[in-house]
Amino acid sequence: MIHGTFPLRVALGLLVMLLVALAVGAPPLAPGESGPTAAAQTTLPTTPAVNLKVGVLPVAAFGAYYIAQERGYFNEAGLNVEFELGTSVNDLLPSLAQGQLQVGACSSNVFCFNFLNRRTDLQVVADVQSAGRTERSIGSTGLVVRRDLWDDGTIRQPSDLVGRTIYVIVGPGSGSQGQAARWLRRNGIDPLSMDWVGMPFPDQLLAMQNRAIEVSIQTEPLLSAGVARGIHQLMATQEEMHPTTQILYVLYWTGIERMGPMVGERFMVAYLRGVRDYLNAFEYDVDRDAITDIMTRNTAIRDPAVYRQIKYPYVDPNGVVSRSTLESDTEVYRELGLYANPIDLSQAFDDKYRQFAVQYLGEYRPPR
Repeated sequence: MIHGTFPLRVALGLLVMLLVALAVGAPPLAPGESGPTAAAQTTLPTTPAVNLKVGVLPVAAFGAYYIAQERGYFNEAGLNVEFELGTSVNDLLPSLAQGQLQVGACSSNVFCFNFLNRRTDLQVVADVQSAGRTERSIGSTGLVVRRDLWDDGTIRQPSDLVGRTIYVIVGPGSGSQGQAARWLRRNGIDPLSMDWVGMPFPDQLLAMQNRAIEVSIQTEPLLSAGVARGIHQLMATQEEMHPTTQILYVLYWTGIERMGPMVGERFMVAYLRGVRDYLNAFEYDVDRDAITDIMTRNTAIRDPAVYRQIKYPYVDPNGVVSRSTLESDTEVYRELGLYANPIDLSQAFDDKYRQFAVQYLGEYRPPR
């Protein structure tokens, strides 16, 4: 009896000590974030530390990346993140496909869909920017008309665009063209009855001011700046053109699985913490000054006052990507003659990282 009960007491004692150690060693949650229930508790390894190269753009839509970096969320997840700055998501995509970058983003455009269709080592894993859902986020991008042409009634409705040139960020096959094509068709207008020409956003505003162009698809902060200065008039928001638009999404290089234990999940947890801080700041004014300071130091918008005036790029707080929207976008481009054959995205999605992060952090709950 003595030899039988003593090991049992030792085993029970060790079990209690182990449970206490696990509770004490669990990674902390950020203030204001909800954690999983005890029954759903998920373990997130944070060692060994892993170096990651992440492709970003200096625009507000990538704010969650900068917030997660500056607030130490990546470091807390055991990740040493180095940003690779690009001028467009298209420029960064080849490096991501080759594994020179491990995390990046892409758009609902022809260039990105071609990469995903070729079964390159890329996976769509989370939202970066999607259709706005609130008054503060609806209209961060839209189709604008030169103000004098709007005021004199020359261009007031979709039919007035026939035979004209619409300027978009990367020309034919851009996500903006896909958005506008849906809107034009709903209004009985053939999107091929006008020309689509590429022009950077700042150049669009300057050309509009100089009366060199008539119509473009502009984004914040230049959209609001042009309206305020009487340069152009907003004709249709991106949400009016394409209510479920999926503008940008996070891409992983599939080799991230071989870089260490749960590296993809670790990045996603840190990223969604940044996403939620971003939304809480611009939608609910929680810690807004501190978040705006991070944004002005990392994006092209240097004036904090601008962030109080513009519509912010919306991102889903649980990282949900509209797979059905992306798949239907490929059909729009094929009907525009930009693809000879159907695009197959069936193998391009992997939701396990996002699901893990939401289980670990809990579903997002607004601060009020």
